[in-house]
Amino acid sequence: MEQYKVIHLFNRFGFGGTAAELKELSELGFMGQLNWEMPDKLKIDLSEFDGLDPKNLSESDKRALRKRSREKMTELNFLWLDRMIHSKNMINEKMTLFWHHHFACIIKNPLYGQQFTNIIRNNATGSFRGLVLEISRSAAMMNFLHTKQNKKQHPNEDFARELCELYTLGRDQEYTEQDVQEIARCFTGWKHRLNGDPFINYKQHDNGQKTIFGQTGDFGGEDAIDLIVEKKACARFVCENVYKYFVNPLVQPDRLEELTEVFYAANYDIQTLIVHIADSDWFYAPENIQAKIKSPIELMVGLARQFKIENEDQKKWILLQRMLDQVLYQPPNVKGWKLDREWIDSNSLPLRLRLPSIILTNAELNLEMKPDYDANPNDGNKQNRFTKKLGFTYDWDYFFQQNEGMDLNTLFFNDKISPQVAQFLKDRRFASKKEEVIQLISLPEYQLI
Repeated sequence: MEQYKVIHLFNRFGFGGTAAELKELSELGFMGQLNWEMPDKLKIDLSEFDGLDPKNLSESDKRALRKRSREKMTELNFLWLDRMIHSKNMINEKMTLFWHHHFACIIKNPLYGQQFTNIIRNNATGSFRGLVLEISRSAAMMNFLHTKQNKKQHPNEDFARELCELYTLGRDQEYTEQDVQEIARCFTGWKHRLNGDPFINYKQHDNGQKTIFGQTGDFGGEDAIDLIVEKKACARFVCENVYKYFVNPLVQPDRLEELTEVFYAANYDIQTLIVHIADSDWFYAPENIQAKIKSPIELMVGLARQFKIENEDQKKWILLQRMLDQVLYQPPNVKGWKLDREWIDSNSLPLRLRLPSIILTNAELNLEMKPDYDANPNDGNKQNRFTKKLGFTYDWDYFFQQNEGMDLNTLFFNDKISPQVAQFLKDRRFASKKEEVIQLISLPEYQLI
C-alpha cells in the first residue's frame, strides 16, 4: 500500500503512528491488523464496593462513597486512555472511542463504567444489533436514561426516544410518537442488580399487545430492537455517522447509499462495513485526506504515541481532558461530544496550538478552567485560574529513532499543506531538529487528520 494511504488509514482507524509502526501496518494490511487484534477488557480493583448498597448507608458514608467512586472513575479513565496510547489494538481502540460517542452515556459509577466500556470493546467490530442489545441491557445506560423507572403502569420513554433518535434511526426518521410510546412499553421491567447484572422484573413488564411500525404483537425489548434494525433507515443512519467520523464530515450521498447497502446486506456486521471503507479507492481521495479536525482525545493519544509521553499522575491526564473539553465517560449530553469544526473556537485553538510545545518542553501552563461541578458542587465559587507545570515526560530519542529517514511533512501532514505553510517552512531556519518538530506540530495543520 502506498505510504500516503497507510498514513491516512491509520490516522482515521487508529491514532496515527511512527514511521516504524506505519511500516509494520503497511506489511500487515488493514484486514491483517483486524485479524491480529484481540480486544482486552479494562479491569480495575472494585472489590471495596462488593455488596455495598447506598440505600443502607448514612449520609456521611454516602459522601465517602461518592468520593471513592470519583477516584475510581479517574482510575478507569486513565486505564482506558493508557490503552489507547500503548495498545497495538489500535482499530479496536478507535472503534471503542467512536461507539462511546455514538452511545453517549454519562457515567459516575466505576463498576457500571467498566462494564459499559467492555461491552463496547467486545462488540466494537462485531454485530451492531448485538451491540445495541448489550448497551440497552447495561446498568450504565439503564441509569442514564431511566430504564429502571420504566414500569407497566408508568412507562418512561427516555430510553425508547433516544434509541430511535440518536442510536438507530435518526431524528423523525420512519418512526412516530406512538412508535416511541409502544417501544417504551417493550422495555418495561428492565432492571439491573447492584453488581450490574441485567434482569427483567416481569411484574413490572407490560406483556400486552403493542403496535410498532405497523406490526402488532406481544413484543419485548429485544423484539423492538429487531424491528428497528429491519429498517434500512437504521443502516443508513449508522453509516452516516460512521462516514462523518471516519471519512469526511461532508457526506457524499452516493457513498452513503453504497455503505448502507453493504452494511444492510451484511446483517449489520461492523467489520464488513469498515473493511469496505478501507478497501475503497474513494476513501483515499484528496478531498478526504486531512479533512477532519482531531478530537482532543485523538490529539492527546496521537502526541503520546509519537513522543512516548507519560505521566504517572492520573489527575493530570484528566486535567488535560478538561482543558480540551473531552473527558471520557462525561459527554456533555446525550448527543455525545462535538465533531470536527465544533472543536475549534477562539478559546480552544490557541490552547491546542500551544499544547505540544508546553508538554515537550515542560513549560508552565497558564489557564483558567471551567468549573467542574461534578467533582465539586462549589467549584464555581473559587478561582480556577492557575499556573503550573503538567509534569509530562517524553522521549526525543525514541521519536527520532522511530522516525529515522521519514520526512516530517509526510509524517505530520501526509504532504498536504497549504502553499503559505510550505513557503514558511522553506524560509524558516531552525536551530535544531527538536525546534523544527515543535514548530511543525504547533501549526494549525497539525490539528487535522
